[in-house]
Amino acid sequence: MRGWRTLFPNAWYVAVREYRSRARSRSFVIGTVLLGVIAFAATQLPVIIDLSMSTSQTRIAVVVQASGMPSDSVTMLDTQLNGQSTNAAAHKAFAITWLPGKDLAATQAALEAGKYDALLVVDRGASNDLAFALRTDMPQDGSAVQSISAALDSLEIEDRLNREGTSTAALLGPFSLTVSPINGTSADTISLSNEVSTSLLSTGLIVLIFMAIVTYGVWVAMSVAEEKGSRVMELMLNATTPLQMLSGKLIGNGAAGLTQYGIILIAVVGGLLAEGPIHQLVLGSNTGSQFGGLSPAVLAAFVVLFVLGFTLYSLLYAALGSLVSRQEDVQSATSPLMVLIMLGYFMSVFGLQSIDETWVKVASFVPFFSPYLMLARVSAGHVEAWEFGLAVLLLLAAIVVALFVAARIYSAGVLLYGQRVSLREVLKAARVSR
Repeated sequence: MRGWRTLFPNAWYVAVREYRSRARSRSFVIGTVLLGVIAFAATQLPVIIDLSMSTSQTRIAVVVQASGMPSDSVTMLDTQLNGQSTNAAAHKAFAITWLPGKDLAATQAALEAGKYDALLVVDRGASNDLAFALRTDMPQDGSAVQSISAALDSLEIEDRLNREGTSTAALLGPFSLTVSPINGTSADTISLSNEVSTSLLSTGLIVLIFMAIVTYGVWVAMSVAEEKGSRVMELMLNATTPLQMLSGKLIGNGAAGLTQYGIILIAVVGGLLAEGPIHQLVLGSNTGSQFGGLSPAVLAAFVVLFVLGFTLYSLLYAALGSLVSRQEDVQSATSPLMVLIMLGYFMSVFGLQSIDETWVKVASFVPFFSPYLMLARVSAGHVEAWEFGLAVLLLLAAIVVALFVAARIYSAGVLLYGQRVSLREVLKAARVSR
Protein backbone atom coordinates (compact mmCIF):
# COMPACT_ATOMS: atom_id res chain seq x y z
CA MET A 1 0.00 0.00 0.00
CA ARG A 2 2.85 2.34 0.81
CA GLY A 3 4.25 1.88 -2.71
CA TRP A 4 0.93 2.85 -4.27
CA ARG A 5 0.63 5.90 -2.00
CA THR A 6 4.03 7.16 -3.11
CA LEU A 7 3.60 6.20 -6.75
CA PHE A 8 1.03 8.72 -7.82
CA PRO A 9 2.49 11.96 -6.34
CA ASN A 10 5.91 11.25 -7.88
CA ALA A 11 4.39 10.01 -11.12
CA TRP A 12 2.24 13.14 -11.19
CA TYR A 13 5.30 15.41 -10.98
CA VAL A 14 6.93 13.54 -13.86
CA ALA A 15 3.68 13.70 -15.83
CA VAL A 16 3.30 17.45 -15.34
CA ARG A 17 6.89 18.00 -16.44
CA GLU A 18 6.39 15.84 -19.54
CA TYR A 19 3.10 17.52 -20.43
CA ARG A 20 4.44 21.05 -20.06
CA SER A 21 7.64 20.39 -22.00
CA ARG A 22 5.63 18.82 -24.81
CA ALA A 23 2.64 21.19 -24.90
CA ARG A 24 4.73 24.36 -24.64
CA SER A 25 7.02 23.48 -27.50
CA ARG A 26 6.65 25.57 -30.64
CA SER A 27 6.34 22.50 -32.85
CA PHE A 28 3.44 21.20 -30.75
CA VAL A 29 1.53 24.49 -30.82
CA ILE A 30 2.10 25.12 -34.54
CA GLY A 31 1.39 21.49 -35.42
CA THR A 32 -1.83 21.44 -33.40
CA VAL A 33 -3.09 24.66 -34.98
CA LEU A 34 -2.21 23.48 -38.50
CA LEU A 35 -3.79 20.06 -37.99
CA GLY A 36 -6.92 21.67 -36.58
CA VAL A 37 -7.19 24.01 -39.56
CA ILE A 38 -6.57 21.15 -42.00
CA ALA A 39 -9.17 18.99 -40.25
CA PHE A 40 -11.76 21.77 -40.39
CA ALA A 41 -10.96 22.49 -44.04
CA ALA A 42 -11.22 18.81 -44.92
CA THR A 43 -14.82 18.74 -43.70
CA GLN A 44 -15.63 21.55 -46.12
CA LEU A 45 -14.52 19.62 -49.21
CA PRO A 46 -18.15 18.94 -50.25
CA VAL A 47 -18.79 22.71 -50.20
CA ILE A 48 -15.65 23.37 -52.23
CA ILE A 49 -16.57 20.71 -54.76
CA ASP A 50 -20.13 21.99 -55.09
CA LEU A 51 -18.82 25.55 -55.41
CA SER A 52 -16.42 24.60 -58.20
CA MET A 53 -19.21 22.77 -60.00
CA SER A 54 -21.61 25.68 -59.58
CA THR A 55 -19.20 28.11 -61.20
CA SER A 56 -18.54 25.97 -64.29
CA GLN A 57 -21.04 25.44 -67.07
CA THR A 58 -20.81 23.94 -70.54
CA ARG A 59 -22.77 25.97 -73.11
CA ILE A 60 -24.28 23.89 -75.90
CA ALA A 61 -26.12 25.14 -78.98
CA VAL A 62 -28.42 22.53 -80.55
CA VAL A 63 -29.39 23.16 -84.15
CA VAL A 64 -32.22 20.88 -85.25
CA GLN A 65 -32.42 20.08 -88.98
CA ALA A 66 -34.26 16.80 -88.52
CA SER A 67 -38.02 16.53 -88.80
CA GLY A 68 -40.28 14.52 -86.54
CA MET A 69 -38.20 14.87 -83.42
CA PRO A 70 -39.72 13.36 -80.22
CA SER A 71 -41.94 15.88 -78.47
CA ASP A 72 -40.02 15.52 -75.22
CA SER A 73 -36.57 15.92 -76.80
CA VAL A 74 -35.86 19.20 -74.99
CA THR A 75 -36.82 17.82 -71.59
CA MET A 76 -35.06 14.50 -72.15
CA LEU A 77 -31.73 16.04 -73.17
CA ASP A 78 -31.84 18.50 -70.26
CA THR A 79 -32.67 15.72 -67.81
CA GLN A 80 -29.93 13.46 -69.10
CA LEU A 81 -27.30 16.19 -68.84
CA ASN A 82 -28.42 18.07 -65.72
CA GLY A 83 -30.26 15.46 -63.69
CA GLN A 84 -33.84 15.47 -62.44
CA SER A 85 -33.60 18.22 -59.82
CA THR A 86 -36.93 19.87 -59.01
CA ASN A 87 -35.20 23.01 -57.76
CA ALA A 88 -35.55 25.60 -60.50
CA ALA A 89 -32.75 27.70 -58.97
CA ALA A 90 -30.30 24.79 -58.90
CA HIS A 91 -27.13 25.17 -60.92
CA LYS A 92 -27.05 23.34 -64.26
CA ALA A 93 -23.79 21.90 -65.54
CA PHE A 94 -25.01 22.26 -69.14
CA ALA A 95 -26.75 25.31 -70.61
CA ILE A 96 -28.65 24.09 -73.68
CA THR A 97 -29.92 26.46 -76.37
CA TRP A 98 -32.22 24.97 -79.03
CA LEU A 99 -32.16 26.65 -82.44
CA PRO A 100 -33.86 25.96 -85.82
CA GLY A 101 -31.90 24.61 -88.77
CA LYS A 102 -31.91 27.92 -90.61
CA ASP A 103 -29.70 29.46 -87.91
CA LEU A 104 -26.82 27.02 -88.50
CA ALA A 105 -24.46 29.54 -90.12
CA ALA A 106 -25.05 32.20 -87.47
CA THR A 107 -24.66 29.63 -84.68
CA GLN A 108 -21.40 28.40 -86.22
CA ALA A 109 -20.11 31.98 -86.16
CA ALA A 110 -21.19 32.35 -82.52
CA LEU A 111 -19.38 29.11 -81.68
CA GLU A 112 -16.17 30.39 -83.24
CA ALA A 113 -16.57 33.68 -81.35
CA GLY A 114 -16.67 31.80 -78.05
CA LYS A 115 -20.35 32.25 -77.22
CA TYR A 116 -20.82 28.48 -77.05
CA ASP A 117 -18.54 25.64 -75.98
CA ALA A 118 -20.09 23.13 -78.35
CA LEU A 119 -22.44 23.01 -81.34
CA LEU A 120 -24.66 19.98 -81.80
CA VAL A 121 -26.31 19.55 -85.21
CA VAL A 122 -29.21 17.08 -85.32
CA ASP A 123 -30.25 15.67 -88.70
CA ARG A 124 -31.54 12.39 -90.11
CA GLY A 125 -29.46 9.82 -91.92
CA ALA A 126 -30.28 7.52 -94.83
CA SER A 127 -31.97 4.99 -92.50
CA ASN A 128 -34.17 7.75 -91.04
CA ASP A 129 -32.32 7.47 -87.72
CA LEU A 130 -31.13 10.62 -86.02
CA ALA A 131 -27.60 11.67 -86.98
CA PHE A 132 -25.57 13.90 -84.68
CA ALA A 133 -22.57 16.11 -85.45
CA LEU A 134 -20.78 17.66 -82.47
CA ARG A 135 -18.36 20.52 -83.02
CA THR A 136 -16.20 21.42 -80.03
CA ASP A 137 -12.63 21.87 -78.85
CA MET A 138 -13.33 19.98 -75.62
CA PRO A 139 -11.39 16.68 -75.25
CA GLN A 140 -13.24 13.80 -76.89
CA ASP A 141 -12.50 11.57 -73.90
CA GLY A 142 -13.42 14.27 -71.39
CA SER A 143 -16.39 14.04 -69.04
CA ALA A 144 -18.42 16.71 -70.88
CA VAL A 145 -18.25 15.02 -74.29
CA GLN A 146 -18.87 11.62 -72.71
CA SER A 147 -21.96 12.97 -70.93
CA ILE A 148 -23.29 14.46 -74.17
CA SER A 149 -22.70 11.16 -75.98
CA ALA A 150 -24.60 9.21 -73.32
CA ALA A 151 -27.50 11.69 -73.48
CA LEU A 152 -27.68 11.38 -77.26
CA ASP A 153 -27.91 7.60 -76.92
CA SER A 154 -31.09 8.06 -74.89
CA LEU A 155 -32.45 10.58 -77.38
CA GLU A 156 -31.82 8.19 -80.28
CA ILE A 157 -33.59 5.35 -78.48
CA GLU A 158 -36.55 7.60 -77.72
CA ASP A 159 -36.78 8.60 -81.41
CA ARG A 160 -36.77 4.96 -82.57
CA LEU A 161 -39.45 4.05 -80.02
CA ASN A 162 -41.61 6.97 -81.17
CA ARG A 163 -41.43 5.77 -84.75
CA GLU A 164 -42.64 2.36 -83.55
CA GLY A 165 -45.60 3.88 -81.71
CA THR A 166 -44.31 3.67 -78.14
CA SER A 167 -41.94 5.57 -75.80
CA THR A 168 -39.33 5.13 -73.10
CA ALA A 169 -41.82 6.16 -70.43
CA ALA A 170 -44.21 3.40 -71.54
CA LEU A 171 -41.48 0.76 -71.50
CA LEU A 172 -40.20 1.87 -68.09
CA GLY A 173 -43.60 2.03 -66.44
CA PRO A 174 -43.89 1.06 -62.77
CA PHE A 175 -44.27 -2.55 -61.71
CA SER A 176 -44.85 -4.32 -58.42
CA LEU A 177 -41.82 -5.43 -56.39
CA THR A 178 -41.61 -6.32 -52.70
CA VAL A 179 -38.20 -6.76 -51.07
CA SER A 180 -37.87 -8.45 -47.69
CA PRO A 181 -34.95 -9.99 -45.77
CA ILE A 182 -34.52 -13.74 -45.32
CA ASN A 183 -35.58 -13.48 -41.67
CA GLY A 184 -37.86 -10.52 -40.97
CA THR A 185 -40.14 -8.11 -42.78
CA SER A 186 -39.69 -5.54 -45.50
CA ALA A 187 -39.29 -2.90 -42.79
CA ASP A 188 -36.04 -4.60 -41.79
CA THR A 189 -34.41 -4.35 -45.21
CA ILE A 190 -30.83 -3.11 -45.36
CA SER A 191 -30.15 0.38 -46.66
CA LEU A 192 -27.14 0.69 -48.96
CA SER A 193 -26.58 4.33 -47.97
CA ASN A 194 -26.56 3.36 -44.28
CA GLU A 195 -24.12 0.54 -44.99
CA VAL A 196 -21.79 2.88 -46.87
CA SER A 197 -21.93 5.61 -44.23
CA THR A 198 -21.39 3.06 -41.45
CA SER A 199 -18.43 1.57 -43.29
CA LEU A 200 -16.89 5.01 -43.78
CA LEU A 201 -17.49 5.86 -40.12
CA SER A 202 -15.89 2.61 -38.95
CA THR A 203 -12.88 3.12 -41.20
CA GLY A 204 -12.47 6.71 -40.03
CA LEU A 205 -12.59 5.79 -36.33
CA ILE A 206 -10.13 2.93 -36.85
CA VAL A 207 -7.73 5.25 -38.66
CA LEU A 208 -7.98 7.74 -35.78
CA ILE A 209 -7.00 5.09 -33.24
CA PHE A 210 -4.20 3.78 -35.47
CA MET A 211 -2.69 7.24 -35.99
CA ALA A 212 -2.92 8.09 -32.29
CA ILE A 213 -1.23 4.89 -31.16
CA VAL A 214 1.62 5.25 -33.64
CA THR A 215 2.15 9.01 -33.27
CA TYR A 216 1.85 9.40 -29.53
CA GLY A 217 3.39 6.03 -28.71
CA VAL A 218 6.53 7.18 -30.53
CA TRP A 219 6.40 10.37 -28.45
CA VAL A 220 6.69 8.27 -25.30
CA ALA A 221 9.57 6.20 -26.68
CA MET A 222 11.40 9.28 -27.98
CA SER A 223 11.02 11.03 -24.61
CA VAL A 224 12.57 8.07 -22.79
CA ALA A 225 15.45 7.83 -25.28
CA GLU A 226 16.06 11.59 -25.14
CA GLU A 227 16.47 11.73 -21.38
CA LYS A 228 18.49 8.56 -21.34
CA GLY A 229 20.84 9.89 -24.01
CA SER A 230 21.34 13.20 -22.17
CA ARG A 231 21.97 11.38 -18.87
CA VAL A 232 19.17 13.38 -17.23
CA MET A 233 17.55 10.11 -16.29
CA GLU A 234 20.38 9.27 -13.89
CA LEU A 235 19.59 12.40 -11.89
CA MET A 236 15.86 11.72 -11.94
CA LEU A 237 16.35 8.16 -10.68
CA ASN A 238 17.83 9.61 -7.48
CA ALA A 239 14.46 11.16 -6.64
CA THR A 240 12.01 8.68 -8.13
CA THR A 241 11.73 5.04 -9.11
CA PRO A 242 11.66 3.63 -12.65
CA LEU A 243 8.01 2.64 -12.20
CA GLN A 244 7.09 6.17 -11.19
CA MET A 245 8.99 7.58 -14.15
CA LEU A 246 7.31 5.12 -16.51
CA SER A 247 3.84 6.02 -15.21
CA GLY A 248 4.58 9.73 -15.31
CA LYS A 249 5.90 9.64 -18.87
CA LEU A 250 2.91 7.63 -20.00
CA ILE A 251 0.44 10.01 -18.38
CA GLY A 252 2.23 13.21 -19.42
CA ASN A 253 2.89 12.33 -23.05
CA GLY A 254 -0.48 10.64 -23.33
CA ALA A 255 -2.26 13.72 -22.00
CA ALA A 256 -0.36 15.93 -24.45
CA GLY A 257 -1.25 13.65 -27.34
CA LEU A 258 -4.89 13.43 -26.30
CA THR A 259 -4.98 17.23 -25.97
CA GLN A 260 -3.81 17.59 -29.55
CA TYR A 261 -6.17 14.89 -30.75
CA GLY A 262 -9.05 16.42 -28.82
CA ILE A 263 -8.49 19.77 -30.54
CA ILE A 264 -8.41 18.04 -33.93
CA LEU A 265 -11.62 16.14 -33.17
CA ILE A 266 -13.31 19.34 -32.02
CA ALA A 267 -12.28 20.94 -35.32
CA VAL A 268 -13.70 17.98 -37.25
CA VAL A 269 -17.02 17.99 -35.38
CA GLY A 270 -17.23 21.78 -35.65
CA GLY A 271 -16.53 21.57 -39.37
CA LEU A 272 -19.20 18.94 -39.89
CA LEU A 273 -21.74 20.99 -37.96
CA ALA A 274 -20.80 24.13 -39.90
CA GLU A 275 -20.86 22.45 -43.31
CA GLY A 276 -24.60 22.93 -43.75
CA PRO A 277 -24.68 26.65 -42.80
CA ILE A 278 -21.59 27.34 -44.90
CA HIS A 279 -23.17 25.54 -47.85
CA GLN A 280 -26.29 27.65 -47.34
CA LEU A 281 -24.28 30.86 -47.18
CA VAL A 282 -22.09 30.11 -50.20
CA LEU A 283 -24.45 28.21 -52.49
CA GLY A 284 -27.90 29.00 -51.15
CA SER A 285 -28.80 25.42 -50.21
CA ASN A 286 -28.28 23.53 -46.96
CA THR A 287 -27.06 20.00 -47.52
CA GLY A 288 -26.47 19.32 -43.82
CA SER A 289 -23.91 16.88 -42.47
CA GLN A 290 -24.96 13.28 -42.21
CA PHE A 291 -23.50 11.46 -39.19
CA GLY A 292 -24.49 8.05 -40.55
CA GLY A 293 -24.08 5.44 -37.80
CA LEU A 294 -22.59 7.92 -35.33
CA SER A 295 -24.45 7.58 -32.03
CA PRO A 296 -23.66 8.23 -28.35
CA ALA A 297 -23.00 4.49 -27.90
CA VAL A 298 -20.48 4.45 -30.75
CA LEU A 299 -18.78 7.59 -29.42
CA ALA A 300 -18.57 6.13 -25.91
CA ALA A 301 -17.11 2.88 -27.26
CA PHE A 302 -14.59 4.87 -29.31
CA VAL A 303 -13.41 6.85 -26.26
CA VAL A 304 -13.07 3.74 -24.08
CA LEU A 305 -11.23 1.67 -26.70
CA PHE A 306 -9.15 4.68 -27.72
CA VAL A 307 -7.84 5.32 -24.19
CA LEU A 308 -7.29 1.65 -23.33
CA GLY A 309 -5.61 0.82 -26.64
CA PHE A 310 -3.39 3.86 -26.39
CA THR A 311 -2.41 2.99 -22.80
CA LEU A 312 -1.53 -0.61 -23.67
CA TYR A 313 0.66 0.26 -26.63
CA SER A 314 2.27 3.28 -24.93
CA LEU A 315 3.49 1.05 -22.10
CA LEU A 316 5.21 -1.17 -24.63
CA TYR A 317 6.61 1.84 -26.50
CA ALA A 318 8.10 3.18 -23.26
CA ALA A 319 9.67 -0.18 -22.45
CA LEU A 320 11.24 -0.53 -25.89
CA GLY A 321 12.36 3.11 -25.85
CA SER A 322 14.32 2.44 -22.68
CA LEU A 323 16.48 -0.09 -24.50
CA VAL A 324 18.22 2.52 -26.66
CA SER A 325 20.38 5.49 -25.75
CA ARG A 326 19.81 7.57 -28.89
CA GLN A 327 16.64 8.86 -30.47
CA GLU A 328 17.92 7.68 -33.85
CA ASP A 329 17.61 4.08 -32.65
CA VAL A 330 13.99 4.34 -31.48
CA GLN A 331 12.53 3.34 -34.83
CA SER A 332 14.53 0.12 -35.06
CA ALA A 333 13.82 -0.73 -31.43
CA THR A 334 10.07 -0.29 -31.82
CA SER A 335 9.75 -1.91 -35.26
CA PRO A 336 8.41 -5.24 -33.85
CA LEU A 337 5.68 -3.30 -32.09
CA MET A 338 4.90 -1.44 -35.30
CA VAL A 339 4.41 -4.77 -37.07
CA LEU A 340 1.87 -5.77 -34.41
CA ILE A 341 0.04 -2.45 -34.75
CA MET A 342 -0.08 -2.71 -38.55
CA LEU A 343 -1.34 -6.29 -38.28
CA GLY A 344 -4.26 -5.19 -36.11
CA TYR A 345 -5.02 -2.29 -38.44
CA PHE A 346 -5.11 -4.40 -41.60
CA MET A 347 -7.14 -7.09 -39.83
CA SER A 348 -9.76 -4.47 -38.97
CA VAL A 349 -9.82 -3.11 -42.54
CA PHE A 350 -10.41 -6.57 -43.98
CA GLY A 351 -12.74 -7.45 -41.11
CA LEU A 352 -15.11 -4.63 -42.08
CA GLN A 353 -15.89 -6.57 -45.25
CA SER A 354 -16.83 -9.69 -43.25
CA ILE A 355 -17.84 -8.33 -39.87
CA ASP A 356 -19.81 -11.46 -38.87
CA GLU A 357 -17.06 -13.96 -39.64
CA THR A 358 -15.85 -16.12 -36.75
CA TRP A 359 -12.23 -14.94 -37.00
CA VAL A 360 -13.35 -11.30 -36.64
CA LYS A 361 -15.36 -12.09 -33.52
CA VAL A 362 -12.51 -14.06 -31.95
CA ALA A 363 -9.83 -11.49 -32.83
CA SER A 364 -11.97 -8.68 -31.41
CA PHE A 365 -11.33 -10.10 -27.92
CA VAL A 366 -7.54 -10.17 -28.34
CA PRO A 367 -6.29 -7.08 -26.43
CA PHE A 368 -3.80 -6.05 -29.11
CA PHE A 369 -6.52 -6.11 -31.79
CA SER A 370 -9.71 -5.28 -29.88
CA PRO A 371 -9.27 -1.47 -30.09
CA TYR A 372 -9.68 -1.88 -33.85
CA LEU A 373 -11.93 -4.88 -34.41
CA MET A 374 -14.27 -4.40 -31.46
CA LEU A 375 -14.75 -0.76 -32.50
CA ALA A 376 -15.58 -1.93 -36.03
CA ARG A 377 -18.17 -4.35 -34.67
CA VAL A 378 -19.70 -1.70 -32.40
CA SER A 379 -20.01 0.90 -35.17
CA ALA A 380 -21.54 -1.74 -37.46
CA GLY A 381 -24.03 -2.71 -34.75
CA HIS A 382 -22.88 -6.33 -34.69
CA VAL A 383 -21.90 -6.74 -31.03
CA GLU A 384 -23.68 -7.57 -27.78
CA ALA A 385 -23.16 -5.57 -24.58
CA TRP A 386 -21.51 -8.50 -22.81
CA GLU A 387 -19.06 -8.91 -25.69
CA PHE A 388 -17.94 -5.31 -25.41
CA GLY A 389 -17.67 -5.62 -21.63
CA LEU A 390 -15.54 -8.76 -21.94
CA ALA A 391 -13.24 -7.05 -24.46
CA VAL A 392 -12.79 -4.11 -22.06
CA LEU A 393 -12.00 -6.43 -19.15
CA LEU A 394 -9.43 -8.30 -21.23
CA LEU A 395 -7.87 -4.98 -22.27
CA LEU A 396 -7.64 -3.88 -18.63
CA ALA A 397 -6.05 -7.20 -17.68
CA ALA A 398 -3.57 -6.84 -20.54
CA ILE A 399 -2.69 -3.32 -19.38
CA VAL A 400 -1.95 -4.60 -15.86
CA VAL A 401 0.30 -7.33 -17.27
CA ALA A 402 1.94 -4.88 -19.69
CA LEU A 403 2.54 -2.44 -16.82
CA PHE A 404 4.32 -5.13 -14.82
CA VAL A 405 6.40 -6.34 -17.78
CA ALA A 406 7.13 -2.85 -19.07
CA ALA A 407 8.18 -1.67 -15.60
CA ARG A 408 10.66 -4.54 -15.30
CA ILE A 409 12.10 -3.90 -18.77
CA TYR A 410 12.12 -0.16 -18.14
CA SER A 411 13.89 -0.57 -14.81
CA ALA A 412 16.59 -2.61 -16.50
CA GLY A 413 16.76 -0.68 -19.76
CA VAL A 414 17.19 2.81 -18.30
CA LEU A 415 20.44 1.72 -16.65
CA LEU A 416 21.98 0.21 -19.78
CA TYR A 417 24.10 2.85 -21.51
CA GLY A 418 26.49 2.85 -24.43
CA GLN A 419 25.92 -0.74 -25.48
CA ARG A 420 23.88 -2.73 -27.91
CA VAL A 421 21.27 -4.36 -25.72
CA SER A 422 20.32 -7.95 -26.54
CA LEU A 423 17.12 -9.65 -25.51
CA ARG A 424 19.01 -11.99 -23.20
CA GLU A 425 20.67 -9.06 -21.39
CA VAL A 426 17.34 -7.30 -20.97
CA LEU A 427 15.66 -10.39 -19.55
CA LYS A 428 18.59 -10.97 -17.23
CA ALA A 429 18.52 -7.40 -15.99
CA ALA A 430 14.73 -7.42 -15.70
CA ARG A 431 14.83 -10.44 -13.36
CA VAL A 432 16.99 -8.58 -10.86
CA SER A 433 15.46 -5.08 -11.33
CA ARG A 434 13.03 -3.58 -8.87
